[in-house]
Amino acid sequence: MMRTALPAIGDLIGGGESVINIACTLALGFAIGMFPLLGITTIVCVLLARIFRLRQVPLQFGNYAALPFQIVLLIPFLRLGERITGAERFVFDPTALLKGFPHIPDSTARAVVMAQWHMIEGWLIVAPVAFILVFLTAITLLRRRSAPAIIEVRRAA
Repeated sequence: MMRTALPAIGDLIGGGESVINIACTLALGFAIGMFPLLGITTIVCVLLARIFRLRQVPLQFGNYAALPFQIVLLIPFLRLGERITGAERFVFDPTALLKGFPHIPDSTARAVVMAQWHMIEGWLIVAPVAFILVFLTAITLLRRRSAPAIIEVRRAA
């Protein structure tokens, strides 16, 4: 019976690159992954990796690690964007939206588009902070992982 060794997650993420490059790529993926419009972050990460010749694995790892934050922060991003611009508070009424579907009034459509824009504005404030925090955390963890282990050898008496 032949066993195949599966690579550790650190080996997949690292791929022989420097700790700083890996941490930066992870942090970039995380910051992009928090973008409040669902369904486009993977495509954005693929395009950025192609354009800037980044490794897909750490970029997508950061992107998918941010998924819970992307969902949980939708409303906080919206409220932050509204606060920044001084906009009127968007009121969520799913039953009213569904009742008017597919003939949504122009005013409702504009309100939804503005709510999305306010979410993006909130993300623009939070994403750089998230990038820095994830970068610092990743660099600390990756350096710890790549530090040589000290092995103590005892002589038999």
